[in-house]
Amino acid sequence: MYFVVFVGPAGSGKSHLVDAFGDWLEFNELTAIRVNLDPAADWLPYQPDVDVRDYVNARDVMEKYKLGPNGALVASVDMIADYADKIREDIESFRPNYVLVDTPGQMELFAFRESGPEVLRMIIGDSRAVAVFLIDAVFASRPASLASSLFLAFSTRLRLGLPQVVVVSKADLLDESTMNEIDEMMRDPSMFYGRLVDAGLDPMFAEAVAKAVEALLPSDSSSATVVTRFVSAVSGFGLDDLYAVVQQVLAGGEDFYTEEPNPRL
Repeated sequence: MYFVVFVGPAGSGKSHLVDAFGDWLEFNELTAIRVNLDPAADWLPYQPDVDVRDYVNARDVMEKYKLGPNGALVASVDMIADYADKIREDIESFRPNYVLVDTPGQMELFAFRESGPEVLRMIIGDSRAVAVFLIDAVFASRPASLASSLFLAFSTRLRLGLPQVVVVSKADLLDESTMNEIDEMMRDPSMFYGRLVDAGLDPMFAEAVAKAVEALLPSDSSSATVVTRFVSAVSGFGLDDLYAVVQQVLAGGEDFYTEEPNPRL
């Protein structure tokens, strides 16, 4: 049983990618379940197999304790820890190949508080896991926004302690030349520097940013962070590539089923 944890800022497309990637896995005869860990979700594009809202609902917490939306979410995430064992039991009852975990949209209230990473550790247990960090295509196409998104990805990697795949979501909004430019910026610090300066960033600061990104980006595929993949939940673009890199991280590139037999085979 492998865990794939989807993280990223609100609006980056986590829930839609969870749904689309789950469909892709099932089409390829792998069992996958979708786990919603967002206690404040009003609507999801999929029917969760395991839903944290069955145990903790942020709206109920807000009303009961007279909290604002952010305060209710913070309290709700803290409360999830009390049900982590039960959530793990619910997940294990499906005996899936893949567990796709949809995390709260307000990731700063989840990833950067002590309770969020702890809840993930309790749910994942001894299973292998990888985080998929989403960068919105619109942000990725702007040099300064791309740099800030990458730093957020690195911070999330530090907080969660999971190997990480960074993907640009909503790739259907990008043409091929823009995707190539984004990819080149992350592989060529001098180009990244030039684009940052062209966008109006102070040259000295732009140089520091480009060097920091270069230092933090992996130099080989064995790194704990893998970049960059382009995916689209709408068109299905890049889902096979996402599967390949997830397998690379989780199983050393071996394209095989997990320990549990696939009930469809």
